[in-house]
Amino acid sequence: MYGPSRCLRLPLLLLALLAASCAPGRTAPTMGAALPLPPVVPGPIISGRDQLVPLPDGASAFAAIVKELRQARRSIDIELYEFQRRDLAILLLDARDRGVAITAIKDPSERSSRSVWAQLEQGGVRVVAFPLERLTIDHVKLLIVDGVRAIVGGINWGTHSPGNHDFDVLATGAVVDNLERVFKQDLALSGEASEIPSPATDRVVQVLTTHPSEGIRAAALAAIAAAQDSIDIEMFVLSDRLVLEALVSAARRRIHLRVLLDPTQPQNAAAFGLLEAAGAAVRFYRPVGDELLHAKLGIFDAGITLFGSCNWSRSGFSRNHELDLLVREPTLARTFLSRMDQDWAASAP
Repeated sequence: MYGPSRCLRLPLLLLALLAASCAPGRTAPTMGAALPLPPVVPGPIISGRDQLVPLPDGASAFAAIVKELRQARRSIDIELYEFQRRDLAILLLDARDRGVAITAIKDPSERSSRSVWAQLEQGGVRVVAFPLERLTIDHVKLLIVDGVRAIVGGINWGTHSPGNHDFDVLATGAVVDNLERVFKQDLALSGEASEIPSPATDRVVQVLTTHPSEGIRAAALAAIAAAQDSIDIEMFVLSDRLVLEALVSAARRRIHLRVLLDPTQPQNAAAFGLLEAAGAAVRFYRPVGDELLHAKLGIFDAGITLFGSCNWSRSGFSRNHELDLLVREPTLARTFLSRMDQDWAASAP
């Protein structure tokens, strides 16, 4: 009458409640915090074969994640670096009980997520480990539901993640086909038999990865070099030498360069000084409480947006497995730029 995943509900609930009552600070979201009333988010942006719903903060991203997990009917594919949210694990087990096929790719080096992955495996969820080399991580954050909807961007499924500042989108259309292709490739790299589909034609959204490939750094450098008027960056870690040199060059050719950096990352101090000396407008993000500026966002000429899981660092560009989108859609750029304007104003010295 009760399958193995049903039997795990009680321990998962108890652990979630214990975390909510005992853990300090931002590491202790309550069960209620994971299932909020849906926040007001911008309407869908339709361009070419794609539809994108901007998710410009943790609240909107997790409201969308919860909704998608609850309404999944056929399949759920997830690839995550951090996964500590036991309430979301319960939703996955509920979906499995409904007959939804669930496949997950984990980073085996991320220690704080191991207990949740173990609970899912015990409940019958198929979990495979991404193959890691020395000094690498699988930093992807991807959810695909029923093969037709995807949430992708920078947000982890950690206990503290809802309070952090990230940028994500809920996508449908050709971009989902290409995201599914990345997921199938990663399954194959993990030793699982997987038929990898051909790339889908998409003139609006380009799916970019690192390790394999170094497409994200190349895209960032090309976008910086092509900028005619403005570059706006909101970044958790900005330290890659090639990108910093390109940004200095852009500032010197009188491109309006604005950079907002997370204050907790020590590498950002050098970037701050270098870019400010070149004439860029640079600020450290002013967090609320224990919040992190976890975003990885670049907007070029208020029309092209590069965002996702990849920090603009040597590790992000060349060592880690990362996933970004390059979106040639002015409405999305303006939507994310509006949020950055708010963050910039709130971070005034």
